[in-house]
Amino acid sequence: MKLLISLARYSAALLALALSCGAAAAWPDRPVTLVAPYPPGGNADAMARLVAQGLSARLGQPVVVENKAGAGGMIGSQYVARANPDGYTFLLGAFSNVLNEFFYRNRTLDLRRDLAPVSQVASIPNYFAATPQLKVESLADLVKEAKARPGRLTCATSGVGTSGHLACEMFRQRTGVDVVIVPYRGGAPAITDVMAGHAHFLAINEVLPYIRDKRLMGLAVTSAKRSPFAPELPAVADTLPGFELVSWYGVFVPANTPPEIVAKLGAAVAAVVKTPDSAEKLAALGATPVGSSPREFAAFVQGELVRWEKILKPLNITLD
Repeated sequence: MKLLISLARYSAALLALALSCGAAAAWPDRPVTLVAPYPPGGNADAMARLVAQGLSARLGQPVVVENKAGAGGMIGSQYVARANPDGYTFLLGAFSNVLNEFFYRNRTLDLRRDLAPVSQVASIPNYFAATPQLKVESLADLVKEAKARPGRLTCATSGVGTSGHLACEMFRQRTGVDVVIVPYRGGAPAITDVMAGHAHFLAINEVLPYIRDKRLMGLAVTSAKRSPFAPELPAVADTLPGFELVSWYGVFVPANTPPEIVAKLGAAVAAVVKTPDSAEKLAALGATPVGSSPREFAAFVQGELVRWEKILKPLNITLD
């Protein structure tokens, strides 16, 4: 009897494995959802739609973008982490996923445990820009203005726990100025308020097109050196030595997604990102295409976690 039970369990296990392998081999055989954890109108949404359009053609199934905004990308990230790990729900994650590992004392999402890296889509620096009404033309001017008006200037961000939030915090702590950090529900509303003069400045990656058309005054780029996409802007490090912050976007799936699906999705994302058309569209956003493998992206994310833990712990930034 025990032998029969053991054989039955073994057969069931083999059947489950065969079904799993069969499902992975057939994937995708129905529409797929790509979650963008920010509202429409910003870089994350633009990149999600670029990736979705390319994947739809390569995978032979519709890839639908679903915006689930809030909490600096946490709401959408948590949604994907809790989804069925079958390859039909995945995430356009971002640098904020790393930051939120350190900004929250009581974390509801563990990046290492709950999400699996698939491919880095692009890297992109942030840009400091100010409302023309402030009449500043450089980062040094902004520091001078902030010191002359303590507690009265506002730095708009695309949400709590985002790269723009970190840029404002780093600026405030490195210069010793007293500015108010104001989170918005995405980059688009933050930019709108700065253009209107309701907030004074910001440092997010979505802002480059508004600098190019002179609706905002560009001040500096957060990469270590000048960006080829805005060579007229100096690096923040020219004024604040050692200041460097480069954002990125990448695709993640729920942990325990079959490796065959991860590999297939990773190859498809990399192929989409590396097309000339994608490179041109990313350049318009000020972004550099990457298109890494799952293994390469996992190593990159691990490196980011190690690097930013050393930087953020002394800053003692907490959002809960």
